[in-house]
Amino acid sequence: MDLLADLRYAMRLLRKTPIFTIAAIGTLALGIGGNTTIFSLVQTMLLRPLPYQNPDEVVMVWEDRTVAGFPRTTPAPANYRDWRARNRSFTDMVATSFAFANITGDGPPELVLGRRVTANFFSVLGVQPVLGRSLTAADDTGGARIVVISYALWQRRYGGDPGLVGRTISMSGQNAPSSAGDVKYQVVGVVPPSFVFLDRDIDYWVPMQFSPTEAAERGNHFLTVFARLKSGVSLAAADADMQAIARRLTEEYPQSNRDLGARVVPIREQVLGDTRVQVIALMTASAAIVLIACANLASLLLARAAVRRGEYAVRLSLGATRGRLARQVLVESLCLSIAGGVLGLAIPVLTTTFVERIVPIGLRAYTVSLVDWRLLLFAGALSIATGLLFSLGPALQSAHASTADVLQQHARGNAGGRSRMFRDGLVVMQVAATLVLLVAAGLMLRTLANLNATERGFDADNVLTMVVPLMPKYAEPTTRPPFYDAILSSVRALPGVRGAAFGSALPFQSAGFSRAFSVEGRQRLPGDDPDALVRLGTADYLQTLRVTLIEGRLLDARDGIGAPLAVVVNETLARRFMPGQSALGRQIRFTPTEPLFTIVGVVKDVLERGYELGPKPGVYMTQAQGPRFFPTVNLLVRVDGDPLGYAPTVQRIIREVDSDQPIRLIRSLTEVIALTVGDRRQQTTLLVVFGALALVIASLGLYGLLAQTVSARGREIGIRMALGATWRSVMQMVMSRGIVLTGSGLAIGGVLAWLVTRGMETLLYGVGAADPLTFALVAGLLAAVSAVACAIPAVRAARVDPMLALRDQ
Repeated sequence: MDLLADLRYAMRLLRKTPIFTIAAIGTLALGIGGNTTIFSLVQTMLLRPLPYQNPDEVVMVWEDRTVAGFPRTTPAPANYRDWRARNRSFTDMVATSFAFANITGDGPPELVLGRRVTANFFSVLGVQPVLGRSLTAADDTGGARIVVISYALWQRRYGGDPGLVGRTISMSGQNAPSSAGDVKYQVVGVVPPSFVFLDRDIDYWVPMQFSPTEAAERGNHFLTVFARLKSGVSLAAADADMQAIARRLTEEYPQSNRDLGARVVPIREQVLGDTRVQVIALMTASAAIVLIACANLASLLLARAAVRRGEYAVRLSLGATRGRLARQVLVESLCLSIAGGVLGLAIPVLTTTFVERIVPIGLRAYTVSLVDWRLLLFAGALSIATGLLFSLGPALQSAHASTADVLQQHARGNAGGRSRMFRDGLVVMQVAATLVLLVAAGLMLRTLANLNATERGFDADNVLTMVVPLMPKYAEPTTRPPFYDAILSSVRALPGVRGAAFGSALPFQSAGFSRAFSVEGRQRLPGDDPDALVRLGTADYLQTLRVTLIEGRLLDARDGIGAPLAVVVNETLARRFMPGQSALGRQIRFTPTEPLFTIVGVVKDVLERGYELGPKPGVYMTQAQGPRFFPTVNLLVRVDGDPLGYAPTVQRIIREVDSDQPIRLIRSLTEVIALTVGDRRQQTTLLVVFGALALVIASLGLYGLLAQTVSARGREIGIRMALGATWRSVMQMVMSRGIVLTGSGLAIGGVLAWLVTRGMETLLYGVGAADPLTFALVAGLLAAVSAVACAIPAVRAARVDPMLALRDQ
């Protein structure tokens, strides 16, 4: 009954002070809602198990070619087969490769992404289909063409028809080396809706079915390999085992396997990458917001308790116990925190789309649901914890007060030394935590600015891109030029088009497609095995990208079939392998059996591999003279105005040339680049929001403290002014306290920020974690805002009328 009475009394008090109540609940809702959102992200990325059986036993196995800048690169088929046969660490090993197909029938043609997989793919992952069966060893030896499809494709295209299993569907595309034209595939199974492996956009799986030539290949590296650890085998032991096998293969096959090692990586680390650091940073930032909010509300409650000293005195004199007073404060605080928690639950729902973009594509699709008991439990626990945390100080203050002390303090208008020290400490903590958040946000802003200012080596503005994956009918190189020319001639004739070309890989899109090469006439040193990125394009590819020419010429129509073999190289290749001399006229060779290519031009480095990996030797050649296994499937169109406005017309032209030709990933080139820094941009946005929120809360806390001080010391200020104190001295008295508190917070926060930002180094680009400029600017900003927060109550104190102040007291 007493508890119900306390609850009713608390609700009446909160209704009588709507401004305080709204501010308290709003502050808590932001803090609790933000933390709940980040918790849902943490649950998806760090706590929720991957959708495999015993996922901690599943590891990725990569080739290690660190000397060429590829510490994790895709294995060649023959190396995979040797790994699988010789290792002593895994129960089994699986190989997969990317594929795509154009599905016809049962609706309009649809381009879908898939994987060729060895038959043990699903069994090693421990995944059972929801319908039909998975793959068997017999499926990998040839025979009937079969396919397992995703739950999403089953629902989207076939309406969840259970009779689909056993039927055949028409698929044409890069499913297998021998596939050509429309091929009938029998659907044998449907995987569960939660299943995803590295890419959630995969819609089908077909047997790998290595051809004899492909199985013996050691120079073509295109597989993705994973394995399951044997019971009791550690990750370190498996890694050592694979490195030993790689060394033996280097001895056996020195031409293809020189400097080629192996690496074993947990699949969760592979999926998350640097995202784990991002999530931890966001967890820290959101936790800091809750602490700042708690400190601010504790400060408000202490000020509220100071105003209610008379009430406490009367209740103590009438027989109220100390415990009853403390419980009353706790009940009021819990009412605020629970209300803030309920309101804060709306934030995860409103931010679902934003948060989903942060989740790596290798994890299952992210969803937020209010019926998720973990989310409800976390929000409830956080609400109660914050309520207890920010009410602890006021509750202890009310419980330890004596009647005489409270009445005397009320008469003097003084809040008491112990209460003042506690509130001062809360403000210092808020300033320190705010500085940490603002420094983190400032470093990320500097990172984005540095990325945007980096010289890319080409002009990305006003360029439309789309992927036009070649159908099997264009498998022979001689069939491709008519297809390319028909599309490009029509596109270039469009008003506003300034250039159009096909290319093998867009800048920022791929870190691979490299080949070993040698410069004719250059002596090869021991251990010297250079390789270069190879980029193919139609004649106007480099012109459409607007790369910067250093010397010579760019590739053009002169470099076609039957013409002398010509390449353009980047400045890194020319500087490293032909230092101090012109590269024009020099010749390079890729393999001893291939002809020589003559260098006709040198261009500035293009950031082909994105911002992080840096420049690497690069070679550009026309698709007519390049290797057939480098598909030229990216269409680039440079236009006047908005690139996406030209997309429907360009699509129509492609359909007119080949009505069955699939098209996907229609984007501007600036969007392609932006996607590579999307995680940093989202991270920065959240940190800036958290920092701004912390700045507002901390400033309000400092303002509230000084405003309450002015109110409590009104009689003292009146006496000082009556005795001749000037308005400057009064302002100085009030502001000096705020300056001391701000300075203390900045000093403590500077040390904390220096320690915390050590863990952000992998997220930064072009700026150090202890960047003095960022620290100085953030400290200056926080000091300026704090000065304004201090000045307002100081001006109010300077305008006190001494007679009114003395009369009111």
